[in-house]
Amino acid sequence: MSSAKFFEAVENRRSYYNITKESPLSNDQLKELVEKSVKFAPTSFNGQQSRAVLVTGKKNEELWDTILKGFKPTLGGDKGQEDFYTNKFETQYKSGYGTVLFFEDQDILNGFSAKMPFLSQHFPVWSENSAGILQYIVWTALETEGYGASLQHFGAMSAEIQADIHKLFDLPPSWKNTALLPFGKPSGPPGNPAKAKDFEPLEKRTKFFLD
Repeated sequence: MSSAKFFEAVENRRSYYNITKESPLSNDQLKELVEKSVKFAPTSFNGQQSRAVLVTGKKNEELWDTILKGFKPTLGGDKGQEDFYTNKFETQYKSGYGTVLFFEDQDILNGFSAKMPFLSQHFPVWSENSAGILQYIVWTALETEGYGASLQHFGAMSAEIQADIHKLFDLPPSWKNTALLPFGKPSGPPGNPAKAKDFEPLEKRTKFFLD
């Protein structure tokens, strides 16, 4: 693939909040997409600590019901906010075909820290780098296949929500949730349709020293 094709996918990847339960790919094809992303996403020292869980159908609906139940108590009893987020969960997350959940295995990271204590303070940062790369690979790959998605972080916002996710899918306790990617076929434009996406001048964001 030429870099032009690659950057076409990079440019087209956007946050889609209007998604449906339609799926351009079969479940087997989705599984292969996630497996390939996990296999080839880079990790520091080839630790391979990044994890992904793919859920569809009723399990996907159960996931978002579980997260909403755990998220509501954080709103302090504000009925307006509860109604707002209930609608958001129903129409933007639970309404999709599925979700990819991302995790970093802390047992592997702790093992590296024990072997190389002089680098222990860096492993959490490198883990975040690996997590972000994997999330971006999956998100962009889904976009090229005709899906819309948005990256959410409700699982990382609350220890209680994270525990509920672990219980729902019987996941190892060492798996730390970093993000959730609800996806489905788009039923509307990306982002906020009332506002075009603005870009800061590249002169402020890049520097070049070329010999």
